[in-house]
Amino acid sequence: METHQIKEKIQELENWLIENPNSPERNLIESDINHLRTLITKNHE
Repeated sequence: METHQIKEKIQELENWLIENPNSPERNLIESDINHLRTLITKNHE
């Protein structure tokens, strides 16, 4: 995935968290966001 695609996916996931604050999948989504942010960092190295 390219950086802009990763950023778009992060935004989608963050919006999902806002819309579903009490979801049982919250920890999984947060983990996915952290993973994607790590990918962005590695792409810039």
